Formats: sequence, C-alpha cells, structure tokens
Amino acid sequence: MPDVALLIDWENVYYTLRQHTTGALPSTLSILQAILQKAAEFGPVRVKLAIFGQEVAAQDETLLMALEFTGMEPIAVAQRMSGRLLKGRSDAVLITRALKLLYKERPDLEVWFIVSGDRDLNALCKAIKDEDKKVYLIAGDKSLANELRDSPYLRDGVYLLEDLIPEARWTRTGGLRTDDTQADKPAIEQRRPRGVRTRIRAGRAEPHVPAVVPTASPESEKEQRRLAVLLLDQLVALHARAMPRSDFVNSVVPLSEKEASSVLEQRIDAGIEQGTVLAKSEGRARAKAKQLLSPNMTSPLVAETFFHLVRVLRRIDTVTSRDTRRIPAVEALLDPLSRADQPGGLARGRSQRRLLLETLFNIAEERGAIATEQVDREGRQITMCWLVEDHPLVVYARQPAAAIVHLFNFVTSTKAKGERVDWVNAALFAELLSRVEGDNLESNLRRAVERGVMRAEEHGKKAGYVIDPQNEEARTILGEFDRLNGRARAPIAALPAPALAALPAPATSSEAEPSAAAAVPAKKRTRRGTRGGRGRRGGRGRRRPGASASEVSTEGDAASA
Repeated sequence: MPDVALLIDWENVYYTLRQHTTGALPSTLSILQAILQKAAEFGPVRVKLAIFGQEVAAQDETLLMALEFTGMEPIAVAQRMSGRLLKGRSDAVLITRALKLLYKERPDLEVWFIVSGDRDLNALCKAIKDEDKKVYLIAGDKSLANELRDSPYLRDGVYLLEDLIPEARWTRTGGLRTDDTQADKPAIEQRRPRGVRTRIRAGRAEPHVPAVVPTASPESEKEQRRLAVLLLDQLVALHARAMPRSDFVNSVVPLSEKEASSVLEQRIDAGIEQGTVLAKSEGRARAKAKQLLSPNMTSPLVAETFFHLVRVLRRIDTVTSRDTRRIPAVEALLDPLSRADQPGGLARGRSQRRLLLETLFNIAEERGAIATEQVDREGRQITMCWLVEDHPLVVYARQPAAAIVHLFNFVTSTKAKGERVDWVNAALFAELLSRVEGDNLESNLRRAVERGVMRAEEHGKKAGYVIDPQNEEARTILGEFDRLNGRARAPIAALPAPALAALPAPATSSEAEPSAAAAVPAKKRTRRGTRGGRGRRGGRGRRRPGASASEVSTEGDAASA
C-alpha cells in the first residue's frame, strides 16, 4: 500500500466544531483518532503533522496530550507579535511544510490528506496533483470554501467532518461561509464531488460569530473578563447604572447576527450564575430580555479586570502626555506593568499577569479605545499604540480617582473575612500605581485626600489610607456612571439614600397651600356615579362618611333642583 501523509490545520477543525455544533464537544483525542483512521484506510501514515496556534492551545488543555498519544508531530504557531493577534499563520505554515515534504524530504509519499477547508489550499492541491500524487481533503461542510468545492484538483475525494464525527451535534448543514469569496453570488446547484458522502448544496450565507464574541467556553475566566469590559463600555457610553439585557446584546452584535447573539446570551447567563454580572428585574417585568444588567464590582474577577484595564489605559495616557504621540505596546506598556507584584487576585504569578494585561489590551483595542500601528524598526515589527480621544473607556479611565478607587476595590476583593477591607497599605500605591501615574502619583494621592476620596490612617506601624465609600467620586467609579463629568443626572427615584437626603426638604402644608392652589387646576367633575338613583352605590343619595341623614337629603334636593 502507498505511504500516506496527514497534515492537519487544527485551528480550522477546532473553530469549525465550536461554531457549527451544539452541546458538549467530543474529546480532542476522539477527533484526532477519527481523522487518523480515515487516512489509514489508504495506507500506512508515515507523516503526521498538526499545526495549531497558541490561542487554540491555551483554550484546549488536552491538545498536546492527544497529539502525543496519536503520534502526531505538534507544530505550534505564534499568533501574537508585539502583542498583536495575527490571523492565517497556520495556513502558511501548513503550505510551507507540505511543499518541503513534497519536493525535498519525502517525495515518495503517494497519498496526501489535508485537513482544512480554507481556500488558500487550492494552490497546494494543484502542486500535489502536478506531481501525480493523490490528494484528499477533510473539512467541515460549513468551513469548506467554494473554491475547494469546485476545485479540479480534488477529484480524488472530499470527506466531511460531519461523517467522521457523527457524535457531535452538527447544525445547519450546507451553505457558504460569509467570508467566502463567492458568498455574495446567487445560489447555484452544486455538483456532488466524488467521495463526498453528505449532499452539499448551496444556500444563503449564514451569519458567523464576529470577533467581539469569541467561541471559548462561556464560563471561562477570559470570556467573563471580556463580558465585564463590554458591559462597562456600554454603561459608560450611556451614562447609565444598568441597561436592559436586550439593548446590551443588540448594541454589541447586530440584529442579523443571531448566532453571535446566542453566544453572547450564553456568556451573560454564565456571568449571572458566577456572580460577575448583576441582573435585576424591575416592577412586574419578568421577561429575560428586560433584565437590567450591570457589572458586579464586588466580584474578585470584575475588580481585578477593571483595575488592570484602568492601569493599561492610564499608563498609555501618562506616557503619551510627555510630548509622545504613541508608545511601543510591549516595551513601554506591557513589560513595565507586568513587573509590579499584586496582593492575591486570580492572576497568580508574573506570567499570568502578563497574559491578563495582553488580554485586556486586545479587548480595549477591539472596543476602539486603543489604536495600534505596526512600524518597522531595525528589521523587526513593533506595535505602537495610543488612546482614542473621547472613547467612553478612555473618558472613564481619565477620571482623577479612577486608579485609586479601583485599587481599593481590588484589594478589598482579595482580603479574607475578618480583615479590614477599607484600608490599603501605602506601599501598594507605590508598587502598583507608580508606573501608571509616574511623577504625578504623590500629587494625585494628596489631591484625593483633599477631595475626601480617602484619608491617611496608620494600621499598627504601617502607613496606609482608608477610602470613603460614600464619596461622590468613589460612587461614580464603582457603578454610578450617570455622574460621570456631570453630563447626566439620574432621576430622583434612581438616586441612592445619601443623594436623596441631600435634596431639599419638601415645603410644609401651610407654606404650600397658596402656591399649590394656584398651580394645580381644579379637577373636572364627571358624571360617573350619578346615575345609580337614590340609595344606590354611587348615586346622589349615597351618604358620605360622617354625614347625617338630613345632610344627605339636603344635598339630594339641591341636586334635583
């Protein structure tokens, strides 16, 4: 039997399963075994390569173990360069390795199995066929590009993942991907290539999950951090303390993106269950879409996320204010911030804190708060970044007490029961905020004390500060976004008790009578209740409480007259 080469673009397989299946996914090992079993039907598999990106490897913890068990060579592809996410690198690596095997290392391989559905592989299939080799394709029906469906170089056969992995709950078979080059063309009847066991038919382009809503697990820490930043961005932009769930979903993803909306709904449900998102129903409204959503500032994950997000934005603002329009994202931003040691938190260790900072940087870039540009410096690409003026997140981070209040909130969320939660050691301000505020740290602390945000207080022999939770700046940063810059004022019913107490007291009855009589017009009398007849309910003969019988008869005679 001829020797077989198997090259897997695992990133393509992973996201195909994530986007086009429902319920629990099959194990990575079972997926690889099913693909390997199909390739082994044509002969011994001499070359087994699996190309995957670092982002996928971080989401799938069993990938490396499954590759080792099946004897496949793992090829990890760096998807980030200078903190920026790069796409399409797995395809380039797969094509390069395949051509190297074809022309130099293993020209004796007669059968080639390519596991991917990207249209970039059409040229690779042509190169393999030009060498009189057999080439087969394994891809998902929805991830198979139209160029490959009609490719004359794939007459040997195309096998679908839907057939190889029937235990997965596949959805919406058929149709073109929205990123396909022929997605905007009218639907035509597709011929059935030889080797395809499931009927392939053309249809309308189904919506795909946009980049703002990734396909990772809804309960994962990364997705809940992303959800918290999305919610903060919307609330700050609207100057609202909470917003209806339906409005939040529609503001993040378009109405046409039904699949993306369902993905975001799953993350909201997971956030409510985990306590990172507060959902409240007002009045008699019980509909899920009318829930009022707001971030739970007391959640350790939310407190840590917002604290580091403010650090990232304020660091850029501080450095660029020194006659510098933009700064290197890695050298001037991520590296200095990751060196500071924080007390507790979910991101343990410097490497995890660095990963957290990169994640928040990417999320802020996706939301448009940070602008980036790739420049060539000494033969290498460097990511330069700067803030986008008037962006809601930037306006929020520029609040004078933003970093200080979030430092208190973050430290409070990490303290155990029984410890004093409103006190922060003065050394932490220098450790965590010195690289953020720069030379302005001491003056910012002094001004915060003068404005009443906090006060100096020693705890034992240690110097520190105590926050005033009722201070207006602190309340604004920690949820009362309607007070931002004084641009909006909440209705009286929505104000908390301290704000209600500050309102002027209502006038007494004796003082209010003249003005009330002049301002309020007399209520128009209606005829309702005057047709019941004497002695009936609502009639003219109905006795008022405390009225005598003679008064009732007198009123009745006057009415009849």
